[in-house]
Order: sequence, then structure tokens, then C-alpha cells
Amino acid sequence: MNYPGLQPPRFFTVALCVLLVGSFPCLELSVAAASPLDNTLEDPPVSMAELKDSQRLTLLIKRSSVVNASESDDPIIAEALSADPRESLKFRYAYRVIATKLNQYMRKYRSISAVQEIAEADFIVYFKLVEYRRLLNGVYPYGELFIIVNPRAEGSRPARIVWKTKKVTFAEDAIKDFVRELRRVRQER
Repeated sequence: MNYPGLQPPRFFTVALCVLLVGSFPCLELSVAAASPLDNTLEDPPVSMAELKDSQRLTLLIKRSSVVNASESDDPIIAEALSADPRESLKFRYAYRVIATKLNQYMRKYRSISAVQEIAEADFIVYFKLVEYRRLLNGVYPYGELFIIVNPRAEGSRPARIVWKTKKVTFAEDAIKDFVRELRRVRQER
């Protein structure tokens, strides 16, 4: 729509063009400066390949009404390492949904087994339960799933998250995605 007399002054149009054109070289420089050539200072890449030879896992479920939106995974790792696996049984429905899928995988491939203590586990399957959603006469656990590599005693491997859901989702969908990815990494058919 054209309204006569309501055109922006020519000075503002020219100033806006100068700002836009002038900001592109700065943008390129900031991107180039942010990607260092020396990768030795960065953390090693986090990968599911670390689970290829891992055999023992423990399942943790904790209820939380807060979803971690920060870039740091440290609070989640600390929360999982300090948790008691026996408290996960309080959330029976969510526990049963995830454990059923993991047990099916264990029976079929016999490449992993469950342990009760976090210290004995090679990795932790940690489901952060946000809520139970009621859909079509059913109740479904809803939250985030994290796979955390347990630190080794000799200190050669720090604890870190090697896989997590892309978004808050249903527990059954999250564990299916993880098992599919684990099968791909271990080349199991």
C-alpha cells in the first residue's frame, strides 16, 4: 500500500543501506575468529562410538519440572552421578516403559546388561521426567532422555553426555530412538 506523504526520509534509507553493507565484513571476521585453527584446546568430540564396547548400564529416572535450556551439560551430569537408582522405582510407569524396551534389546542382542549401582555402570540411561500426559485414555511419560558415559576410576575418561533427545518427548519414542542409534553404532541387525 502506498500512502502519499508517508515515505521514509532519504537520509534514513541511505543510512540503513550503509549499516547493512558495512556490517557484512565484520560478520565474516567474527565468524572466522570464532573458529580456531588449533583444535587441541577443544574437548574431544562427543560420540555414540564410546558405547560400542560398553556392556553395563543403569537406568535412572528423576522427576523435574525444569528443562535445562543452558548450553552446559554439567548440571545434568552432576544430578545423574549423585542420584540413587532405587529412587527411580517411584516412577513405575516411566520406568516400565523404558526398561521394557531396554530388556527387549538385551534379550535379542545380549550385548549389554543392567547393574544396580552407578559406580558399576559403563553408561547411564537417564530420563528426566517432566510430566505425565493423558492422551486418548492413556497416560504417557514425557521428558528428556540423556545417555551419560560414566567416568572411569583411573580418570582417563570424564563423565559426559554422548546422546540426548533433540527435544522433550515421550519416553517410548525417546528410548526407541536411542536403541536404534545404539544398534547402528554397534552394527547390530
